[in-house]
Amino acid sequence: MAKRRMDKGTRVIVATAGVVMGLVVGIIVVAMIGGSGGDEPRPYEPFFAGTADRVTKQIKEDGPICYPDPREGDRSLCLDLEGEEIIALHVVPPGGSPACPVQWDRTRKRYEDNCSGTPVDRSTLARFPVLTREISDKVSVFVDLRTTKPPPPPAAPAP
Repeated sequence: MAKRRMDKGTRVIVATAGVVMGLVVGIIVVAMIGGSGGDEPRPYEPFFAGTADRVTKQIKEDGPICYPDPREGDRSLCLDLEGEEIIALHVVPPGGSPACPVQWDRTRKRYEDNCSGTPVDRSTLARFPVLTREISDKVSVFVDLRTTKPPPPPAAPAP
């Protein structure tokens, strides 16, 4: 029986199809190994909240700036001012649930429990560390969601 030979055009098409199939398989393997298919979620990292002058101005004009947890977990926060210092309040109230976070009521100008509408004293809320760094002659504000700090102790009454 005579051996059949493929013409040059058919060989190029078959070789190209083989290379494309190899690339597709390689992409799938890389996506499965390094993609989001792993068991452990990526750790939280500090996120950029803006420049200190812009954040301070916005809080003074409109009230606290609130952000949902970037991972849809329990680390939602509000940026607020304590004097001239920017603070990051953890909006899950003490003994509360992420399902009922604290929110800022712009009408009443107070923090409230999202489920009951009752006022919440911000001094009872845990805090996230706020980090600052000078970048291009501007002070940049970062919030570190990796850890929380307990609320500050209550101020001692004046004698």
